[in-house]
Amino acid sequence: MARYDDLSTGPIAYAAFVSTVILLVVILLVRALCYSWVESEDAKRLVDAHYVASDAEIARQKSEISNYAKVQVPAAAADEATAGAKPEMEDRLHIPVSVAEELLLKDWNATDAGQKE
Repeated sequence: MARYDDLSTGPIAYAAFVSTVILLVVILLVRALCYSWVESEDAKRLVDAHYVASDAEIARQKSEISNYAKVQVPAAAADEATAGAKPEMEDRLHIPVSVAEELLLKDWNATDAGQKE
């Protein structure tokens, strides 16, 4: 027998279910909003980032491979006399990469023509 102070469980269960669904939707929306915000902040930082030391090193390397230069490198010795001795230095000529490509192609074409004859 129902009394005046009995709880009706149907509306309570319905309200609990609806509020759970609403809470889940709100949590997912907040998560998506935060993810979007973090991604946009990372993109802004990446665009504004300036790698001065790295950019200078890359520019130096590009200029090195695009110009002629005379450099000193350790000479290739037949035997190492002493481990603590300073190696002899010899001059080497560095040529641009584009010139090296042309020279290699000419050499390969010449060897191909020589082999076909």
